[in-house]
Amino acid sequence: MFDFICVLVTFAVVLLMAAAISAKTGLSAGTAPLFVMAGTMVFYTLFGFFDLLLAAGIAWFALGALALVWLVRQRKNINFSQLVTPSSVFFVAVGVVVIAYLAIRQPIPMEWDEFSFWSIAPKVVKTTGHMYTAVPGNLRVTTYVPGLILLDQAFQFLGTGFVAWKVFAAYDLLMLAIFAAVFAMLEKKDWAIAAPMSVLCLLTPFLLTVYLRVIYVSTVYMSSYADIPMGLLFGGAVAFYFAQQKKTPIALVGAVLIVTAESLTKDMGFALALIAAALIGFDLLFVEKSEVVLFKLRSWWAKIGWCVLLVVGPFAAFFGWAKHMSVFLNVSRFEVGGAEEMGMVQLVFTGIIELFSPNKSEKFVQVMDNMTRAFYADSLSMFSLGSGQSSNLLLRLLNGSGLIVVCVILTLLLISFLCGDRRHKIRTAWFTLLSSLGFVAFYIFNAFMYVYVFKDFQAEALVSYNRYIYPYYLGWFLMALALVATALKHTGPANVARLLLLLIAVGSIWRFTSFVRPQLCIIDYPDSYFSEMRRKSANVAAAKALMDEDDKVFFVSQGDDGMAWFVYYYEFYPVLTDYSLGGGTLSADAQLTELAVPNGLTEQQHKEYVGMKLTRENFQRYLTDTGCTKLYFDKVDGIFEENYGDLFTDGLAAVKNGETNLYEVSGAGDALRLSPVDMGGVR
Repeated sequence: MFDFICVLVTFAVVLLMAAAISAKTGLSAGTAPLFVMAGTMVFYTLFGFFDLLLAAGIAWFALGALALVWLVRQRKNINFSQLVTPSSVFFVAVGVVVIAYLAIRQPIPMEWDEFSFWSIAPKVVKTTGHMYTAVPGNLRVTTYVPGLILLDQAFQFLGTGFVAWKVFAAYDLLMLAIFAAVFAMLEKKDWAIAAPMSVLCLLTPFLLTVYLRVIYVSTVYMSSYADIPMGLLFGGAVAFYFAQQKKTPIALVGAVLIVTAESLTKDMGFALALIAAALIGFDLLFVEKSEVVLFKLRSWWAKIGWCVLLVVGPFAAFFGWAKHMSVFLNVSRFEVGGAEEMGMVQLVFTGIIELFSPNKSEKFVQVMDNMTRAFYADSLSMFSLGSGQSSNLLLRLLNGSGLIVVCVILTLLLISFLCGDRRHKIRTAWFTLLSSLGFVAFYIFNAFMYVYVFKDFQAEALVSYNRYIYPYYLGWFLMALALVATALKHTGPANVARLLLLLIAVGSIWRFTSFVRPQLCIIDYPDSYFSEMRRKSANVAAAKALMDEDDKVFFVSQGDDGMAWFVYYYEFYPVLTDYSLGGGTLSADAQLTELAVPNGLTEQQHKEYVGMKLTRENFQRYLTDTGCTKLYFDKVDGIFEENYGDLFTDGLAAVKNGETNLYEVSGAGDALRLSPVDMGGVR
């Protein structure tokens, strides 16, 4: 209950800020929440660059208090009914429902990369009060941009400890703010358009990322991965711009904030932010005819100034994070590494040169061929009527591929074109052309990444192709919906088009229910889905209760591929967990690689450990040199028992009998012994 109240209070602050900004500046009430959410990401990141997160939280809530004071003092001068629109009501109502639902069900992280970064990083930030780049530990990834992590910190700020479901709440509220901006131009009389539009927006993450009939819980709204928020925010930036009838300074400041926030979602977000900036900038320069102001600048010069700011925002975020990485991590953001060890600029220019060269490498040709085939052959959405494995070409094409997604988006844009007035037709036509070119550029850039960054076997298989491509589809789809909403709003007797929109919404519900059953998504997921992970969490909590803050845990999970180690590192934090040789099978023949050698050893020790076999004696030495004080078992087997069993005072009987997972290290070197710690029995 306490955590629910904390999130609800934070949500209320967002609403207060949004209401104050809308009432003061005339910004559309439906877009104001996205203005605040994106501004929060940029605001916290700016403080985070200097590792001042406590100050950021205090300042952010102080701004909320000022918004409340201003609204109370100006209440007689504010027409609060103007703040009540279909999109603002949607954001408030669905936002409260989402917060309450997550607080009741309390979902937890379940996926690999959530434990390797996207959930452990927020836990590190909340637990320590510092940026994850500024604290010691074994967090394996520290170079990812922090925008989403710090958005979560805004919602974690109130409360005594890290709460996993708050991560999902923060991201879901960001997505709801984006959806609200998509149809924020609709007024109270436009409920007939707003209702199906809200349904389409809520289903968008499912429609464009679920590509088979799932048999496991679909975690679209219960995931801390950045891909979906990144894609939706890409669309949200352009939708926010389209939603503003007048391109006032505050509206354009919002556009700058959102493209800047987009560049802070993930490294690929920088590319998407520049595409969004280009789409907005072109429309502002060549399509928008209303007066635009930037300080004392007017008309053409003001438009140029705003276009510059749209690009400066993402670049400032990029170079700011690069400087932070240099200071705190002593690494360069400009080196993408990978198979060719190229810098970022070098990768782009090398790729462009090879693209137009008659002499292409074998890997380049293979990747381009695979990317072309994947566009029309690989399923990645619910827009599927056929099978990618069918011998019939037409049925293969109707398999929910990227080609079908593009056709759906172009169909929406055609509706927008046909229903809009003359100015809207021009806007839609130019947007269709430029957004299509943006997609081609984005697609080719991803191909360059496969060629020059990924290893050969990864490039050949197009590893994670769906996750890298669907962010553009997500954003593009929302942009198209925003244009459709605008066209229908300003068109009088467009009953046929409105009926078509309703049919599209109903069809989307049908596809969603065909692919995902209620018990396989957030609507009514079974608790059994989380039961095993909750059991592990409870065991770790029992073990942590028996430890001191200076303890360091060596983790054993025989046969682990690395997943278990990341899970338990997340659960044990802030108690440090030794990398434990990267998981795998520990035996006298196991050889320590460069990666397996832990941090904190002297330079001489490091040299000695690389290539060392983990014999019984070396295992004793390892535990001594790394300062491990406890061992925690997830899985033990005969190989481990045969090689190291005599180091345990009970011969591993306690862990094999299910009495404990925890052993204490005593002595050092040859005298080192391991004794069971009574955990009161484990399940």
